[in-house]
Amino acid sequence: MRKIGNMISHKQIALFILLSLASISFAQPKVTATIDARQVLVQESFTWKVEVEGSEEMPQIRLPNIEKVALLSGPMQSSNYTYVNGKMSSKKTLSYTFAAMEPGSVTIPAVDVYLGRKKYRTKPLKLTIVAARNAQGNPAAAGQSVYLRALPSKTTIYVGEPISVRYKLFTKVGVYNYQVDKLPDAVGFWAEEIPQSSQPRLVSEVIDGVRYNTAVLKTVLYYPTRSGDLVIDPLNTELEIEVKSNQRGNRRFNDPFFNDPFFSGKRKANKKFVSNPLTIHVMSLPDPRPANFSGAVGNFKIQAGLDTNAVFANDAVGLSIKLTGSGNFKSLKLPEPELPEAIDVFKPERTENVKIRNMKHNGTKKSTYLLVPRTPGAISIDPIEFTYFDLNSKKYVTRSSGKLDLTVYDAEGTLPVVTSGYSREEVELMQEDIRYIKAADTHFVKAQTSPLGLGFWSWHLIGVLAIALVYGMEMRSNQLQDNVELRRRANAVKLARKRLQKAEKLAEDSEELRALLHQCITGFIGARLNVAENSMDTAEFTALLEERGISEELITKNKEFLEGLVMDRFAPSAVQRTASEWISYSRELLQELRKAL
Repeated sequence: MRKIGNMISHKQIALFILLSLASISFAQPKVTATIDARQVLVQESFTWKVEVEGSEEMPQIRLPNIEKVALLSGPMQSSNYTYVNGKMSSKKTLSYTFAAMEPGSVTIPAVDVYLGRKKYRTKPLKLTIVAARNAQGNPAAAGQSVYLRALPSKTTIYVGEPISVRYKLFTKVGVYNYQVDKLPDAVGFWAEEIPQSSQPRLVSEVIDGVRYNTAVLKTVLYYPTRSGDLVIDPLNTELEIEVKSNQRGNRRFNDPFFNDPFFSGKRKANKKFVSNPLTIHVMSLPDPRPANFSGAVGNFKIQAGLDTNAVFANDAVGLSIKLTGSGNFKSLKLPEPELPEAIDVFKPERTENVKIRNMKHNGTKKSTYLLVPRTPGAISIDPIEFTYFDLNSKKYVTRSSGKLDLTVYDAEGTLPVVTSGYSREEVELMQEDIRYIKAADTHFVKAQTSPLGLGFWSWHLIGVLAIALVYGMEMRSNQLQDNVELRRRANAVKLARKRLQKAEKLAEDSEELRALLHQCITGFIGARLNVAENSMDTAEFTALLEERGISEELITKNKEFLEGLVMDRFAPSAVQRTASEWISYSRELLQELRKAL
């Protein structure tokens, strides 16, 4: 009877599930479209969702063209099943994230939603985008706690003239991480990102009477390649920021370095932000342009020289052309020399050393030619000229290297010899590295050998010492594995140094820096004395050190250090000590504690 009862129970459950699924499949699907905000600020993001209830099919839509907004991400797909009062229901969702770009009224039109072969239609939705004003009079983030701005160095430039654009973050809340997938699209420009530290430095600024923490996330150099009003698209970034938490409760931890925002009634959330687009007016270079102008813009100097002024016929001589200065190095080419017919010239070797300094490209470009004069006599190489547009004087400037003279001698002292000497193939091989064999006097000495000499016993002694070292390390490892207290004590110095190294890489005003230094000292004391340092305050640490017989001077120094870190975090103006001074103080205190404990 028990076995039959179990079979009936299982059948009933299976039948109930089938009926529930059947009710879902025969129910009429419900399709709705929603947005998470009816009014947003310029540069703020919002989410548009299409939800389908009562269908196992994932909805398919064609995204409409919506004015005054830009698509940030999507579609994101999700499925949800619920079971309430014996009834099962399902929900399929497609979501898109947009950024508001221009102020005004926006209508998200009705869209067709396809569920298999059936078509449904949503209702249109209206959205209002509100512009705010900042100190520069641009649409910004009045009332917002976080926003992103693109700040150009200029808005009117010439073709080939660089501009720098700083993508700057303004925030009144904690920002823990940021991610930029790619640089903005900029049709008509070539761009290069200026390298910077992985962790941007926060600086406090007052904007319209409101204090913000600001940080430059990216700095990019843009060089326009054509004239007109060119647009640099907005930069998209995802930030992990601090938001209010819905959880409430009594805080049981009083450690000021407990840095999790959960314990302050806040939590972390990922949100997308977008900067403002930029319109740059690019002017054409003035006419008339010199015949030898190749598009160089900036400030340059050209030099040319021969590695020797006298050579025998059919011998090789090097000609180097070097361009130095600042400007649009990436798009320019060095001029080529005009040589007499009596000189064979080979493909040049090109080198480049260009770096970004003072928000522009500076450096050198060099071409080295291998020349082989075939006819004796005096040869003159015309000056090598280079023309560029000078941004300071707004004029075309031509630089010249000066004339180069070369004297070619007959190898036999008579008539020119053109059938001997190097061939073209042999000269090409001269450009490769050749290592010459140098003859030297060799003196042989009779070797004193013995099967049981010093070398024999030295190698055996080294082998015995190596075996002993490995055996000792294995014994030490076994002791550490069996004894948690010993292992923790042995790793105390290593962990403290690791925290110090991590603190050295943080910004000057980083709260995490003070927290790491606090953990460095308290963690070392806890590991050496085998106590749980996370549950102890400064007074308990002081009492613990007194019980261990530590000197009063060191106890006082440790107490002042811990209390000073707390004060520096919550009242920075009360402690006149920089981050480097804190790190140096921590390293000194760690050495003294290491000797005492």
